[in-house]
Amino acid sequence: MSPALARTALVVMVVGLAAAACSSSGGPLGQQARAWAQTTGWAATVRQLQDDLHRLSGLGQDTAGARRTVCDVLVTDALSANQQLPTPDRALTRFLSDAYTSAADAGRGCFSGSVPLSTTTARADSAAADLVRAQARYDSLTTTLPGAS
Repeated sequence: MSPALARTALVVMVVGLAAAACSSSGGPLGQQARAWAQTTGWAATVRQLQDDLHRLSGLGQDTAGARRTVCDVLVTDALSANQQLPTPDRALTRFLSDAYTSAADAGRGCFSGSVPLSTTTARADSAAADLVRAQARYDSLTTTLPGAS
């Protein structure tokens, strides 16, 4: 086998293994979602972002330094959470991606001070709402209650 053909075969094999790892053949979707959440530490991530969003909403007339710190932490946590995506479920991934984007946008606007407080608050509220949607979607995927879909 020529070196070029061997490299091509290796690339095809690696791509195939990656696709297989990302496919839905790893068991029922609920099991995949539970495994993803446990592996990524998703519950702690959601709690942290909710705390960050709460701190942002309680800033009021704090000093610029305190405001920038709270906002910078929110951006950092949102970007870090985004690294956990994708999830095994498209809807869950979409809710989380939207939440993380809104949270990072709120934090950036707050940090720079260039965005009106009402816009920052609206983005933070949107992030919080998407986190609730994501939690509801996760619960619907992983519930073992009779009659749940």
